[in-house]
Amino acid sequence: MREQLLILLSRYREASIAVVAIVLVIYFQLGSDGGFLSPSFMSVVLRDTGRLGLIATAEVMLMITGEIDLSLSAIFSIAPYIMALLSVTYGVPLAVGAVIGVLIGILVGAINGIVTVRFKVPSLITTVGTLFFLQGIVVSIYNSQPIVAPVEQPFNAIFGQSLYQPTDALLSWHGVTAFTPFLWALLVVLVLALVLNRTTFGLHTIATGSNIIGAREIGVRTDRMKIYNFMIAGGCAAFAGIINTAQFTSADPQAGSPFLTLQAIAAAVIGGTSLLGGSGTVIGALIGAFVVASLNNGLVMIGAQATVSDIYLGAAIIAAMILSIQVDRLRTRRRV
Repeated sequence: MREQLLILLSRYREASIAVVAIVLVIYFQLGSDGGFLSPSFMSVVLRDTGRLGLIATAEVMLMITGEIDLSLSAIFSIAPYIMALLSVTYGVPLAVGAVIGVLIGILVGAINGIVTVRFKVPSLITTVGTLFFLQGIVVSIYNSQPIVAPVEQPFNAIFGQSLYQPTDALLSWHGVTAFTPFLWALLVVLVLALVLNRTTFGLHTIATGSNIIGAREIGVRTDRMKIYNFMIAGGCAAFAGIINTAQFTSADPQAGSPFLTLQAIAAAVIGGTSLLGGSGTVIGALIGAFVVASLNNGLVMIGAQATVSDIYLGAAIIAAMILSIQVDRLRTRRRV
């Protein structure tokens, strides 16, 4: 019975975490006297889900290869900060600054990847160093002062505001506007899901994490695959930061605390991605981000202390990790 349950969970990881998300919604809806599913509150949850989901998706691509990036929160902060700085100081259009910001995120990811695979530095150490390095740049050069970014259309309409009015029945539910961060996160997740499941790049990414020696023997350039996925992660984190700045029209270098990255990793693990590599789902990561966002906001709504959400989140991570290890062991036995 236990083995059959594990097989079922391994086959339908996204559905399993979706059930958890539904249970949470019902619990908070009942506990808040119907307030959780109100238009205003669900808009906040969707906004947080989109921002966290983009970073969680970035982590999934790396975790599948057996690596991790703790510097994504710093990239999340510095990319839009540079975009706003270029716009305010030199009159660079926000769209051009956004492209530069994303390219900087990709460059930082490439550096992380090269240091990790070429110099054999564990990615945990590499990215912690990058985290402090980027934070040090912001503090020492820019004095950590927020920059109010100008509003430029259609840039802010596309990236910072709701793309559709609540009257649009396709993307609105009881007046809940699908906020731009969630829509962009959903688009990125769908693209990366296709990449992982339908392309050679995705196959090589999974092979790199599941059996790196075997992957090398069949011609997979595993070092290159890791570097590419570091670059994808950096680009996704930068994009998330730019969307966040476009919505609030303010670039705050302190917006992305390291806790944001830890929550993204938690969302990825809860969503079914293994910390051991070789297995992961970007769709599950987005659902996991919804679970984390629901915990963060829902517990406050029903009157619990803010720190209680950390307790639930920690318990969820441990439970998800135990389940992931059990599923990995089952897969190993079935291969043998």
